[in-house]
Amino acid sequence: MLKIQDHRIRVAASRREEMQNTLIFSVLALSYEKSIHEIDVDDVIQHAQVSRGSFYKYFPSVQASVLALASQLTNELTTEIEAITDQISDTATRLVATSKLTMRYLVKVPLIGNFLIQLPWPSQNPDTNVFKHISADVELGIKEGVFTKMPASIGCNLLVGSLIGGVHSMLSKPASTGYENKVLYQVLMGLGLDSKTADDLLKIPMPSLPKLPATGVLGKIAGMDD
Repeated sequence: MLKIQDHRIRVAASRREEMQNTLIFSVLALSYEKSIHEIDVDDVIQHAQVSRGSFYKYFPSVQASVLALASQLTNELTTEIEAITDQISDTATRLVATSKLTMRYLVKVPLIGNFLIQLPWPSQNPDTNVFKHISADVELGIKEGVFTKMPASIGCNLLVGSLIGGVHSMLSKPASTGYENKVLYQVLMGLGLDSKTADDLLKIPMPSLPKLPATGVLGKIAGMDD
């Protein structure tokens, strides 16, 4: 009897997770068509093809579903990128690798990039800050003396603001050759590296982006191409 009950609990939990993913994926899809501030409940339930009651069973408002989407995307993207960059011990090299992979992911999957660049920055909520590990490396680099001594918030805003602007530009029109390096070169110079060191860091070969996983919100995006 206990095994049957446990199975039912697991099935119910799986269904709840799937419904939540369906709702927040609808928010993601809608954010590609309009501003996240313009999406209303009717838009979401129509896209998800669920009842109004089903939506409110999971979220008290559209804003809450936007925050849930931001948190889940942050966790899923961070997991994918960290699997590659955590193997890099040098702070500056890891920062460049993480920044490049993040930019490439957001541009390769415009559905994600368009949503994330609409989120407010600076973010006071680490759960919805897809750039939190980039910011952590900026802070670490300042402490280590790799970057010029400055308030960590200034260094983080310099880098993240540049990344957001770079992604926005690349989503708006085809980027020129080496555009991401041009963005990061200016950032590295602003953080206090000399020209040669910045150039050398940007010339380090980058690993390929991993495929989108089969689960979560990223899994739903991957499923669109099946």
